[in-house]
Amino acid sequence: MKRPVTSLSGGETFLTSLALALSLSSSIQLKGQYPLEFFFLDEGFGTLDQELLDTVMTSLEKLQTNNLAVGIISHVPEIQERLAKKVFVSPAEPSGIGSRVHLQND
Repeated sequence: MKRPVTSLSGGETFLTSLALALSLSSSIQLKGQYPLEFFFLDEGFGTLDQELLDTVMTSLEKLQTNNLAVGIISHVPEIQERLAKKVFVSPAEPSGIGSRVHLQND
């Protein structure tokens, strides 16, 4: 007899959350009058080992061909290297200089 899974690893939790978010996004698009063409993912990538990170990134890159842009918020260097377009945000400084945005296309 198989025992039920009672906990997930960090990577498994990330994949489960990603699958649910993408499914929910798809469901919302099917019901709406206006298509949702942009999807943001915020972190969680640091919990993935190198092989799983590669699998996730390859899957997300394939989504780009389906008229869906995926924005990724991450500090993981391997992810930053794979992204062709990047937006860097520098926080405001105590001297009064506000936040700055820098765009980079590789």
